[in-house]
Amino acid sequence: MRRLCLIIALAALLVSRLAYGGETITAQEVESYFYNDGEMKHSKGQFEITYYIEGDTVTRTRVYDFRKKEVIPDDTVYRIQRQLWSDPTKRKSLSFALSGNSVIRAVGQPGTDAVEILVIGETFIQSVKSTSDYFVISRLKRIK
Repeated sequence: MRRLCLIIALAALLVSRLAYGGETITAQEVESYFYNDGEMKHSKGQFEITYYIEGDTVTRTRVYDFRKKEVIPDDTVYRIQRQLWSDPTKRKSLSFALSGNSVIRAVGQPGTDAVEILVIGETFIQSVKSTSDYFVISRLKRIK
């Protein structure tokens, strides 16, 4: 019984930290796909990206381009979609909370004609950006 209480307390702490406490996370792009005019092009990762998560927002604070060796300041704000079942704050059962199916999904507008969806998991970040003429799909590995 004591062990079960400890597991529940740890799960609650993890969920509340992800949902309400500020956290900085950094991830390195592993690969990306650029889709334009019916053609998909694959490329190796080029960026290291830093995000700050607090409350119901994710803010992209820094983008480092490995190829150009330069930092690109950024302040794109994404709204976390808390109504989705996989959000860490929507845990209905301890078994689901501990199953690893918990992700944060957030939507932002990184440019005047772009929309981006982030999926933030425990070990990865995925993003899909759409503009009027192309899509970019990226997979990043979180740096611990």
